[in-house]
Amino acid sequence: MEFLKRDKGIKFILWTLAIIVCCACNKVNNATVILYDAPHEESASDDFDMFVNGKQVFVYQARASKFPINQIWPGYQRPIDQTEIVSFSYFDFEGEVEIKIIPKRKIETAEIRPKEFGINPKIENNTITFKISKPLQFAVEVNGYHRALHVFANPIPKYKIDKEDPKVHYFGPGIHDAGVIKPKSDETVYIEGGAIVYGVIHSENAQNVKILGRGILDASKIARNEAVNMIRMNNVTNVNIDGIILRDPHIWSTFLSNCNAITFDNVKLIGLWRYNSDGINLVNCKNATIKNSFIRSFDDNIVVRGSKSAYIEPYNIIENIHVENCVLWNDWGRVLEIGADTFADTIKNISYTNIYIPHFTSVAMDIQNCDRGHITDIHYENIYIEEPLKDSLIIGTTPIARNAWGKIIVLGVYESFYSGDTIRGNIDNITFKNIFYNGKNTPVNETSKDGLLAIDKNSGFKNYDLFIRDNIYYGDIEYNATGSSYIYLSGFDDSHGVSNIHIENFLVNGEKVSDLNAVGKNKFVRNVFLK
Repeated sequence: MEFLKRDKGIKFILWTLAIIVCCACNKVNNATVILYDAPHEESASDDFDMFVNGKQVFVYQARASKFPINQIWPGYQRPIDQTEIVSFSYFDFEGEVEIKIIPKRKIETAEIRPKEFGINPKIENNTITFKISKPLQFAVEVNGYHRALHVFANPIPKYKIDKEDPKVHYFGPGIHDAGVIKPKSDETVYIEGGAIVYGVIHSENAQNVKILGRGILDASKIARNEAVNMIRMNNVTNVNIDGIILRDPHIWSTFLSNCNAITFDNVKLIGLWRYNSDGINLVNCKNATIKNSFIRSFDDNIVVRGSKSAYIEPYNIIENIHVENCVLWNDWGRVLEIGADTFADTIKNISYTNIYIPHFTSVAMDIQNCDRGHITDIHYENIYIEEPLKDSLIIGTTPIARNAWGKIIVLGVYESFYSGDTIRGNIDNITFKNIFYNGKNTPVNETSKDGLLAIDKNSGFKNYDLFIRDNIYYGDIEYNATGSSYIYLSGFDDSHGVSNIHIENFLVNGEKVSDLNAVGKNKFVRNVFLK
C-alpha cells in the first residue's frame, strides 16, 4: 500500500504506524495482499470464514432480498421476512492468491458466479479452495444462492490522500456517524479500508468531486425522509467514485442528475433490500463511465433515464454513457434499463460491454420509452446471463404472469404509469451482439389463463392498474407473445415505433437463435434482423 505522505518526518512515521495497526500487507509467492481489520463493533458473518494466502479475512454481513416480491411504496418498509442475511468480504491484491472459504454449514453443492469467470473450486473437508490472479467480484453459493458470500477482490489503490488537507473529508478505520456529507468543488471524501461511515454524500452545483477508498458507506441509520439517496449529485461536473462499498440504502443508492463527466470504477453495492433500492441512476446526464463494479440490487441495477424536472439544456440530450466489465445481480426488476421515464429530446450513444449477470428477474436488457425521447445508437455486446430467480413472484397480491419473467430483451414505446409527458418517442438503431443466456424458460404461475391475470385493484394508489401492467406486460405486447419468447418489441403507433433492431449471435444454452418467431412483437415494429 502507498502510505500517505506527511510534510514532516515525525507525522509520516506516526501515521504509517496507525495504518499498519488497521491493515496488513503481506507478500507471499510474489503476491501482495492488503487486508483490513473491521471495526470492533461490526458483527462477523455467521455463515463463512475466509482466508487469503493463509491470512484470515473479516467477513461482513448485509441484508438482501430473499424472494422477488414487490409493491408500490406503501408508506412502510419491506417486511423483514422477505429478506435474508448474506455475507461479503474485501481485500486488495496483485499477483496470484489462494482463497479458502469454510462454510459453517455442510457443503452439498458449491458454485462460483458468474460462471463465465471459470473459477472451478476444489472442495475437500468442507472447505472451498481456488486461486485468482486478477481483481474480480463474484459470489460463492453454497447449497443454492441463498445466504451467499460476495467476494470483492480489489486492485491495490494507486491514489495518494493527505488526510490533513482541508479539502479532504477523511474517515479512517473504525465507526463514524457522519450524517449528511456535503463535498464542495475540488473536495474529496475518502473512506479508508476498515472504516464504516454511517451517512450519505450529497453534492450540488460543484465540480471535481471525488469519493474514494476501500471502506463502507452505510445509510441505515438515516431515515428515508431525511436523506433518501446514499450518493446524490445535482449539477456536478467531473465526478469520480472509486473503490468504496455502499450498503443498505433507503431508496435509489446513487442518484446523479444534470451531471457531466462521471466515472464509477470498482464500486460495490450490497445490502439493497428495501423497496426502490436501485443501484445507479443517471438522470439527464452526459459522458459517464461505469466500470469494474458490482451491484446486487432490489430493483433496477443501472438506469439511464430522463426526468421532467431535469429537462434543461444541455441535458435535454442524454449521451455518451458506457458500462463495461460489471457484475450485476438483480433481485427485482431490470438489469440494464433505459427508462421508463425518458423525458429528453434524444438519448444516444450508450454501450454495455462485457456484462455478467449471475441472477436476474424480470428483464436483462430493457428500454421503456414512455415519454418523448428519441432513443438511438444503443449497443450491447458480450452479455452473459444466467438463470432467473423464481422463488416467489408477486407484485402486491398479483402473481406474475408466466410469460413475463426472465426475458432477455424488451423494447417498448408506450404510455405508462411512469410517463411524465403526453408525447411519445421512438426507438431505433439498437444492436445486440454476442448475447449468451444459460437457463431455462420455465413457465411460472400455471394457474393463469393464457399468461394473463386479473389485476388487483384493492390499492387506492392512482393508476395502480398501470403500475401492475407495466411491471408484468411491458405495454401491450402480451397479446402476441408466447411462453418461449425471450424478446419483446412493442411500438406505440405508426409514427412512434421500434425499428432497425440488429441481433447477432444470440445463444440460448449454447444454441444459436435465428428464428424470428422467437421475437414477440406488435405491428408497430419494423426491420428486425436476427442472425
